[in-house]
Amino acid sequence: MCVLGLALVAVSAFVSPALAGRSLVVGVNEDAVKSRPGISSTANDLGLGYYRVTQRWEAGRSQPSAADAASVAAALRNAGSQKVLLSVFGTANAAPVSLSSRRAYCSFVSSLLDRYPQVAAVNIWNEANLSYFWKPQFSRGKSAAPAAYAALMARCYDTIKNRHAAVRVLTSVSPRGNDNPRARSNVSHSPGTFIKKMGQAFRHSHRRARIFDAWGQNVYGASSKERPWARHRVDIGQGDYSRLLSYLRTAFGATRQPVPGQKDVRIWYLEGGFQTSVAAKRSFYGSSETDRSVVPSLGSPSKPDQASQLTDAVRLAYCQPAVGAFFNFLLADEPSLRGWQSGVLFSDWTPKPSYQAFKRVIAEVKSHRVNCAKLKVRIKKLGG
Repeated sequence: MCVLGLALVAVSAFVSPALAGRSLVVGVNEDAVKSRPGISSTANDLGLGYYRVTQRWEAGRSQPSAADAASVAAALRNAGSQKVLLSVFGTANAAPVSLSSRRAYCSFVSSLLDRYPQVAAVNIWNEANLSYFWKPQFSRGKSAAPAAYAALMARCYDTIKNRHAAVRVLTSVSPRGNDNPRARSNVSHSPGTFIKKMGQAFRHSHRRARIFDAWGQNVYGASSKERPWARHRVDIGQGDYSRLLSYLRTAFGATRQPVPGQKDVRIWYLEGGFQTSVAAKRSFYGSSETDRSVVPSLGSPSKPDQASQLTDAVRLAYCQPAVGAFFNFLLADEPSLRGWQSGVLFSDWTPKPSYQAFKRVIAEVKSHRVNCAKLKVRIKKLGG
């Protein structure tokens, strides 16, 4: 399809039947791939295409340590036939906001790729619109993070592509933010504002090359009970797909940075997930539950459960033309209930009842059997 055709179709949350048959990567966020040799058997059974794996960076470091290299080597070895997306970041106070720190960080990432060219994609930092991961968000009350992040993306894109042209370079943005430099907590940029100001910085730079191959967007809902297609005023979830595209078109349209849906650029949903109750395996978990909105792994058809939520989320991603990937957070639950229990495996690595539903929807995606018209009817019936 021509670029104009993709742009026209993308204003809708769904493809028409004639457009079904596009591809969607389904992956998981899972650092256990670094330490669990048999993990590929589970991934193969599910039909997963990717692992997203974190890699720590320390301020000033331009070369990976022996421990860094061993960690990536183990992830690649244990991943088997699944591809690896590295998410490379450090503490919020270590965010690369100066020229020298950007140079060091990007050299670190490129050096990892020199050693391990099998890495298929790289996240440049993590949720750069939140002060939890990137400081400062504002300087003297004025926005600072978006321009600094755009500069980091540009530097890393050039550094990486100079030696590793096939590696996909991605952003990472949180679904939430408050645009309040004086907030008592979570000083942050909303995703819409962050995108807008990144676009302004990109235009002011007069850069003649792109800075990302895919827009990495996290899409957690307000709770695990919220349907994947729910719409928000400020936050960005899957149901805000059209608004996300509008932000990206306004920010980068008519520049050297293609927007998702143009050329090979797509939106990648890097983190989404629905936390479950774990009563059946409570002895394998520590601490106490902090989320009051957990859902059953498998329940009644009329109420949200992890099986239906995850199935709907993957199908919805498939039916959004500019989306190229959906990553569930996680494969297996975190063992502390203060963490996340959104995997399709319990913390003891036995399957939840939702496991088979996840496996079936991945098979649907891979065989291009997702019925977008049927999904649209379901959304309308359930109040989307």
